[in-house]
Amino acid sequence: MVAKKEVIYRSAGAHVNHKIPIIPISYTVSQTNSFIKKNIKKFEVIDHIYAIDKNKKLVGVLSTWDLYSHSQQTKISKICKKDHLIKVKSADKEEYAAHLSLKHDLSAIPVVNNEGSFLGIITAKRISQILHRKHTEELFHSAGVHKDHAAFDNVLEIPISQSIKHRIIWLFIGLIGGILAAGLINSFESTLKQNLILASFIPLVVYIADAVGTQLEAFAIRDFALFRNLDYHLYFLKQFIIVAIISALLGAITIIISGFLGIEPIIATSIGIAIFFASLSSILTGLVLPFLFRKLNVDPINASGPIGTILQDLLSVFIYFVIASWLLL
Repeated sequence: MVAKKEVIYRSAGAHVNHKIPIIPISYTVSQTNSFIKKNIKKFEVIDHIYAIDKNKKLVGVLSTWDLYSHSQQTKISKICKKDHLIKVKSADKEEYAAHLSLKHDLSAIPVVNNEGSFLGIITAKRISQILHRKHTEELFHSAGVHKDHAAFDNVLEIPISQSIKHRIIWLFIGLIGGILAAGLINSFESTLKQNLILASFIPLVVYIADAVGTQLEAFAIRDFALFRNLDYHLYFLKQFIIVAIISALLGAITIIISGFLGIEPIIATSIGIAIFFASLSSILTGLVLPFLFRKLNVDPINASGPIGTILQDLLSVFIYFVIASWLLL
């Protein structure tokens, strides 16, 4: 089995399958047949049999079909292939292992450690998966998506501890931000006391601004990944115009609907203006933050989501109460 310290992400060692027939080179055909029959349920692949010496070094390979074309007393050392065995080290890149498989027309690649001890094989299925992923990455690369361009976590490949490490710090910062938001609302206690109806619209202002920011963030992360030669100045300008128009429409609609609901015009106006500026501020959380995190080579999905949400909430609450205080007091 591969020692954990030897396994490197996306290396040959990360794909080793040790559930295969491994026998001493001193075995006979009869002993090999008995060994396979006894342990058949433990094997995932039995296309080939791998012979090792007393130091656990790979010294021979033979097909299971070879067992049926020789007498039971024949030594495995007499019928296995021993010369020019193709193998890779556990630290070698997975692409190198796949390359050797194609080059030498092999259905599986033996893997050894730095001392030469046999660890297992990379199966044909795994080689196909490696080649498929490499091909997919090259297709994305042609569209401007590659690891040097933006760092993204693949949750199916990276360890659970790494996923938690990448996420928890941003959520902790969000927790602190939530406590600060509560304190911010409390600082406008006098405004709330005089206009209790303002409290009922806090969720609306916060939600609308978050929704605009989340929508913008999704577009930004996608576009930063797909379009390698993006003109950032033009992109920012166009997104700003779009968000400004949307914010104005949302603010106006809020004022009109609030009027129909019988809310005082001055309060309805305060809410509408707050929604306009709060939504407009989502340019910072939905566009600027993903851009900055991308430049810092931090996965924007992990970072800008929690940070953007709490920062947007703080901005929305602050903008809402500043405008309400200005217009109502």
